[in-house]
Amino acid sequence: RCRGIPGDVCEFGVAQGETSALIANELRSTSKVLHLFDSFEGLPRPTDKDQLKDDIFSLGSIEAYAGTMACSEELVRARLRAISFPERRVVVHAGFIERVLERDTSLPSTVSFAYVDFDFHAPIKRALEFLHTTTSRGAIVIVDDYDFFSTGAKAAVDEFLAEKNAAAPIYECVVPDRRHGHFAVVTRVS
Repeated sequence: RCRGIPGDVCEFGVAQGETSALIANELRSTSKVLHLFDSFEGLPRPTDKDQLKDDIFSLGSIEAYAGTMACSEELVRARLRAISFPERRVVVHAGFIERVLERDTSLPSTVSFAYVDFDFHAPIKRALEFLHTTTSRGAIVIVDDYDFFSTGAKAAVDEFLAEKNAAAPIYECVVPDRRHGHFAVVTRVS
């Protein structure tokens, strides 16, 4: 649905790169660049907005998840090479999102599609704020783990929508049936 919309494609939180490869495969027939954002150090420390909802690794507390889920950048690049996606169309933004958005000079200026899988409130909210400045009508943002794992993902999406839609509708949000996963699909409508 976003192929005809101007802009590149972003994934925020790439882990081992499985979703990156899936997205890259869909971009083959386009000239869009794939921007991958990840700390490659695992999850950040949670905030008070991140309460444990589903203990997916049975760690007992949300604080225990800090640093988990770390994967290497090389693993992600290897997955993309395995599907022969052109390396010149991949930009990796390594580091925690707050620092990357402050210092990185290779950020996309326009985004047509983004997949946000940062798990916790603060990085998700920061990614959504960045996307608000780079998306246009028709752009789609999918936020993973909505109302799953940490309460932070849902809180970040709900806060963002309430703030941005306060004066007039800018975004629509659809939450698919939970049998299909835990996602919020946010579409920019104006």
